[in-house]
Amino acid sequence: MYNFIMIVLEQSFIYLPLALGAYISFSLLKVPDLSLESAYLMGGLAGTTALSYLVGYPLGVTFVLTIIAAMCGGALVGLCSSCMTSFGKIPHLLSAIMTFGLFHGIFQFCSPAYQSLAAYDNGFMLFPYFALYPELCALGMVGIIMTLIISYLLTTQLGYSFAIFGHNPKFFKHFGIATSYVFITGMMISNGLAGLAGFLFAQTSNLIELNMGIGKSLFCITALILGRSSIASKKSSIMIPVTGVITYFALQQMLLKIGFNLKYFTMMQSLLVLVILLMTSTKNNDHHDQLGV
Repeated sequence: MYNFIMIVLEQSFIYLPLALGAYISFSLLKVPDLSLESAYLMGGLAGTTALSYLVGYPLGVTFVLTIIAAMCGGALVGLCSSCMTSFGKIPHLLSAIMTFGLFHGIFQFCSPAYQSLAAYDNGFMLFPYFALYPELCALGMVGIIMTLIISYLLTTQLGYSFAIFGHNPKFFKHFGIATSYVFITGMMISNGLAGLAGFLFAQTSNLIELNMGIGKSLFCITALILGRSSIASKKSSIMIPVTGVITYFALQQMLLKIGFNLKYFTMMQSLLVLVILLMTSTKNNDHHDQLGV
């Protein structure tokens, strides 16, 4: 039971920033943001590149600077895709697809398709209080701090603007507020968090590879739907992504315990999302918003 809890916590802390980012783009801005996958990849690349230049530095310095670099890498993806949408008048789904191709090409130019990080210092070993899970404390600290920051952000005018944009993007024109500012800022924050999750995965796995971002959009949708289904209140809350991520990995570990082959887990989560959406639509007779989340 101890190992079960620790594994669920560790996996949850790794992917929590990604779920928080998806909550902003999918649930609040109501944008089909497939660029999260590219941001996840570029965050891993940016953090790894910073790591290669920080060899010999104290672990604390490496820890902070690589996190900043990873978030900047992800935010760059969000900036590109949102600018295509805002200024190029390209539908966001199409701009996300073009961003995917663009940044996959950049990744291949800057890095081999598979790169080991074993030669570099691991900044997440800063607080190795658990012998079997030496990175857990640092991951937990990052996850909790990011959750608190986003929770506070969503209580500010900017945070409320994200939700307003999702319900009525034309609202801002009546008050002379640039819609593009709200949209681009939201996308940069969302993708920056996805980039952080990409680096957390790369660092804890000791590798970065070209296809590591594939399928992360489905993970985000599944986690958000599980979170929304687990919470009785229909109001938007930061607890939706937090609860969803924990539920997702608890379910995954329970399936492992009974001998389920995880190569079929992608199919499993797709069916789970479908069943939940069908059940809720039948029960409430409500029309689902973007992506059902």
